[in-house]
Amino acid sequence: MLRLTERNTYKVFITAGRLYLRFLKDKPFGQNNAASVNVDETGIKSAMGTQLSINSAIDPADVIAWLVTQPNANGTLYLENVVRQYMNALNNAPAKLDIPVISTVSSVFSCRTPDELTACWNIFKSAPNYKQVNNNTSGMLSAGLGCYMRYLHHIVGAAQAEKRYTESITSSEPTQTILDTAVVKQLTDVLSVRFSNGYRLNSPIEMTRFREFAAEDLGVELSLSDEELRAHIAACGTNYEGKVYVVSFEAKERIKKLVEDYFVNGARVIFFAEFYAKNENWLFEASVVSEDMLIGILRRLFPTLSFTQTFLGYTNASVFVALEREILRVWGNDTLLTYDQIAERLPYIPLERIKYALGQNGDFIWSSVETFSHVSRIEISEEERESIRAAAVQECDARGYVSITSLPFGDIEERNYELSITAVHNAVHRICLSDKFDKKGKIVTRKGDIFDALSIMKEYCQNIEKCSLDDLLNYEKQLTGEIYRWVPMEAGYAVLVRIDKKNYVADRYVHFNTDLIDEAIELMIKGDYLPLKSFTTFAAFPDCGQTWNLFLLESYCRRFSPKFRFDTPSVNSRNAGAVIRKSCGMDYTAIMADAVANADVPLKASAIGRFLFNSGYTGRSTTAKVAEIIEKAKALRERRD
Repeated sequence: MLRLTERNTYKVFITAGRLYLRFLKDKPFGQNNAASVNVDETGIKSAMGTQLSINSAIDPADVIAWLVTQPNANGTLYLENVVRQYMNALNNAPAKLDIPVISTVSSVFSCRTPDELTACWNIFKSAPNYKQVNNNTSGMLSAGLGCYMRYLHHIVGAAQAEKRYTESITSSEPTQTILDTAVVKQLTDVLSVRFSNGYRLNSPIEMTRFREFAAEDLGVELSLSDEELRAHIAACGTNYEGKVYVVSFEAKERIKKLVEDYFVNGARVIFFAEFYAKNENWLFEASVVSEDMLIGILRRLFPTLSFTQTFLGYTNASVFVALEREILRVWGNDTLLTYDQIAERLPYIPLERIKYALGQNGDFIWSSVETFSHVSRIEISEEERESIRAAAVQECDARGYVSITSLPFGDIEERNYELSITAVHNAVHRICLSDKFDKKGKIVTRKGDIFDALSIMKEYCQNIEKCSLDDLLNYEKQLTGEIYRWVPMEAGYAVLVRIDKKNYVADRYVHFNTDLIDEAIELMIKGDYLPLKSFTTFAAFPDCGQTWNLFLLESYCRRFSPKFRFDTPSVNSRNAGAVIRKSCGMDYTAIMADAVANADVPLKASAIGRFLFNSGYTGRSTTAKVAEIIEKAKALRERRD
């Protein structure tokens, strides 16, 4: 209203307001300068004594949205599912670090500057179990911290650029020009008709064109000086990125009505990005050319509402909390809802935000593809909860873990028939066990205990007579929810005998005469080692109850041979690796370097990779150890020369 009734006062107020904003930024009033220093039991001062920002925590969804637009180390864009796993690791892994002062940081995402995150990261690395926790996340904790550091550098740089821009606009705007409201009205008409794509405020060419158009449209030449004309034009519309856009009163009223109609039905938040996307066609035609420009208009239309970086509404809660509240508000009496069904009920919340909230908030229970339930919709009695907890405690005390399928579910599945069995398992863990137990796949362990899929699979292999590789892969998927082929193959080789590419059997199905078998191997190996693939005939090998092949020979050398061992860069089904005398003290990298030094191979990465692959030392034509192999092979050749 001030702009409509007192344009001169409005302009002075805006200019003075920007100057006051600069003053407040330079003078950090209201901040708590008493940086606390935390001291643990050993008297070591915590690096987190440095004061953290008083602003609210950064939303992980914002980090994800930015990272998926950035190139990774390979030059390709980050994959969304990978970045989500990084953010999940940052949310969960720090709580497992053995650091007394960790409680000084409520969340990694409370760090809003690179310096704050560096201090936090240093504390993490000081934990005696940092490497162990990081390894348990497959390196995602450290990778996530690195990605978050990139994001913090980005937002700090963006904030500095915005400050420089605001200061330049403030310093360039005249503060003494007295504006004529009648002239502003006439100039606004010229801008609307002639500069629908915006007027470049500081362009001499634009000013010349404006004077020509004004003379043509108004019938008189403007007598205002350039400085006066620039001030009048600036008052005609919305200034965005150096341009002035005229947004009509009708367009602003339409925006206002859309927002009010949405809130009147009980909604609490509107995300700027989704509001602009849903109305982009007519907004752009109305000279609202960007989301940032829309935000500025919304701030003037709704000065009493709360505004965050991503939404406006009747709450200033974090994005995570606001999303959960909005989703539950529209959930109704449904047991299951899909992404699209929720998005239809929340038109001004981006679908990606909805997906993130459902995926990261454990109270939402995944049931099937893109379909979720909520813990409030799951029926589990108190007696069932107590029975499940007691069984979990008993099994974990005895074995260190328990399969979720072994717990006494009673009538839970029958009462919650709309849910998939996976959803029932997840709900039981969330409702009955999540306070004291972790769950990975179908395995439940006490919080803080290390989940060792390999040990569990070895125990499983000890109780079976025969199985296929697919059986082991499927069992691992039941355990962990994923398949890492090396785990089931390593377990199979450690306990069973691999008799061919697809099958394993218990020891009693194979009868190795170790003396005769080692004599047969001696006939093939003249030095200290020989690639497994170099064994092309088994005529000299004695009968063992199974047909001899490279897989059976590998199993024999791994566990049974008194004289030979087997090694490889990684467990595989390609017969890549070497049979090595136990008297040979070289590790596998040294063996590969020795093989390269003895062969007529150029000491170049590509040539060495091809040689090791073609000879059967590796299962791939590249190796992470190539630099070390080149160095050692070069030294061996020089020594022999």
